Amino acid sequence: MTDGAETHPAAGAGLSAVRMFAAGGPLGFGTGFLHHAGDRAVCVRLLREAFDAGVTYYDTARLYGEGACETMLAEAFAGKRSEVFLATKVGILPPQWTLGARISAKAAHIMRKAPPLRAVVAEPEDRHPVFGVFDRPRMQASFEASLKALKTDHVDLLLLHECTLEDVQRDEVQHFLGQMVRDGKAKAWGVAPTPEAMLGIAHSGVAYGEVAQFDGAIRSGFPPEGAPSPALIITHSCLGEGFREMAARLQQDEVLKARWSAALGLDAGDPGVVAQAFLARAMQQNPGGIVLFSTTRDDRLRRNLEAASWLDMPDRMAALPGILPG
Repeated sequence: MTDGAETHPAAGAGLSAVRMFAAGGPLGFGTGFLHHAGDRAVCVRLLREAFDAGVTYYDTARLYGEGACETMLAEAFAGKRSEVFLATKVGILPPQWTLGARISAKAAHIMRKAPPLRAVVAEPEDRHPVFGVFDRPRMQASFEASLKALKTDHVDLLLLHECTLEDVQRDEVQHFLGQMVRDGKAKAWGVAPTPEAMLGIAHSGVAYGEVAQFDGAIRSGFPPEGAPSPALIITHSCLGEGFREMAARLQQDEVLKARWSAALGLDAGDPGVVAQAFLARAMQQNPGGIVLFSTTRDDRLRRNLEAASWLDMPDRMAALPGILPG
């Protein structure tokens, strides 16, 4: 992604950079499931379509697709590095595979497709990500691998992936993050913990950078009373389990569907409308912030991005708290 005109951001430039890109739009593209979209060309096309539609904020991590999602971002935005905001993370490593283990697993997978061999060929070993990787050497190695995969010399935001209060408090972690900003390898840093850990970090008063990224379910209670608000709040998962349950209910409950349809002036039997309502509510609850969404289909990409237009429809936005409280 380095295009020759790229310059290192100065230390302390993080706040202005974060606010500048937050002003680029309320929706950001999360790449956690991007690698499930199909072949690589499909994934890259989705990213470019999002960019062409005005999305400038892209969230990724070394974990996602075992590094593949970072390389897809590099391919999608080659020559456009200065036009996009890239956020990646340290703290969780992809499953550790040796070359021999990969070859064995692939061979076993192929052989087990033949019924006679299923009884004699064992299932490939299930390998898991490595969590809680917050020692300096492995954070450094992980981050350098991300920069290489992204084909850039810096990211706009470096987040601590599923960190705890204890992780954030460690001098080793604080020194590493501060050094990455001073070296120009990250414009800003922040945290991306579980909801419980986020509330604990905010209550503690410990410095956690300029950005807090967390499940939108706790947005109404964040920041806790008396705790300072970060420069940028990013929420995610608004199209998770709650959305899926509501979309299913609206297919079965005619009274509920009629109430939703009347409130929104739209057909609530359309799952795309329901997704837009959840996204619009998340944006309503996080004014001035970023709401992450993810999709593996271009038709859903277009429908999701249309949710931003709801912000200019006062009557529709006023109806949202009545049908989607909390």
